[in-house]
Amino acid sequence: MSLELCEMSLQQTKDLLRLTDQTLQNICCKRFTGEELYVEVLGKVLGGKGRRGPASIFLVFREDDGSLCRGRVFHMKEGAMVERSEEISLDPLSSYAESLMHAQGQEDVVVNWADSFESIETFQDYFHSAVKGAVAAPIINFITCQISGETPGAIIAFNYPGRATNYDADVLRSMAVVIGSLLTLSDEVRETEKAFIYTVEALARACEAAEEGTGRHILRVNRYAGALAANMGLPIDFVETISYSAQMHDVGKIKVPASILLKEGDLDDRELELIKMHPVYGEKILGDSPRLRIAREIAISHHENWDGSGYPYQLKGENIPLAGRITKLADVYDAIRSRRSYKEPLSHEEALTIFRKGDSRVNPKAHFDPVLLETFFKIEHIFAKIYESFD
Repeated sequence: MSLELCEMSLQQTKDLLRLTDQTLQNICCKRFTGEELYVEVLGKVLGGKGRRGPASIFLVFREDDGSLCRGRVFHMKEGAMVERSEEISLDPLSSYAESLMHAQGQEDVVVNWADSFESIETFQDYFHSAVKGAVAAPIINFITCQISGETPGAIIAFNYPGRATNYDADVLRSMAVVIGSLLTLSDEVRETEKAFIYTVEALARACEAAEEGTGRHILRVNRYAGALAANMGLPIDFVETISYSAQMHDVGKIKVPASILLKEGDLDDRELELIKMHPVYGEKILGDSPRLRIAREIAISHHENWDGSGYPYQLKGENIPLAGRITKLADVYDAIRSRRSYKEPLSHEEALTIFRKGDSRVNPKAHFDPVLLETFFKIEHIFAKIYESFD
């Protein structure tokens, strides 16, 4: 039996190593939250589908004042999916929190009820009521390991089949190291991500001096684009990326003279051709960075039309990048609602009429992806709220 447990422990440790390696390989392009990381790691260790492991894991972290206070209980659902409890808050002065704090000073703690308690019933008195409720079964054993690093905490694993063993503790300790290390790394990546997005925003605002109101316009277009992407059921990474990349759609206008951008009345042919170059300018300004791929697609394609009548390359249908199609609709809605040197702002209801019937500038059936147009009408009230919040 010990050999079998050792082999199971080795396999689970290998799974954790593979997950760590995969995360590190993708670290430059993957933006994960702490909880997404927990779910991936916990899924490698929790029991289910023939694997040995605990039935439930309580993952708890210290508050800034140094006490262990908040966490969630995770367990397997239908043998595969990791499910979480509501957040559990512990009084730092409670006996259970104090016992967890005490465990922080040790390598690990392995406890089976039969070793120290008269009955399973009396063993239950040791645990916090919210934790017992989340585990939803009598607790027969547990292992506690500390999580070190910049976000210290503890892992408490409950209800291993049979007895909890030192082999199980080895796996749990490996998981604690993985979580501690990757959480520290993910915090640093998030800080880098914030700096990156701030730089993107600064670049997008660079043309604000030329066109009054551009600052609010680009923020609204971000929100519209994110709302469309989310309501189309697109992947969360895409939704997050387009929600800050859409503001880059007109960055190429930096190279267009302000006298043309602010001209009242119609543009002549030369001025119109120069305006139509701003997507090309924008693509060149954004360069070839992989991180700016979506922004680059938006800059070059947000004036293309579904029927192929747009510019600069007369792309048609699904040959137009999805991010460009989304941003086009968002940009047109905001342009209709906004004051320009050549027009007065229109109401939301007037904008809806144009999106249904068209006008001298907008032909909905010819200009917009029909799926996007359908999504727009389902969430048009969200567009109205976004505009009002920034107006």
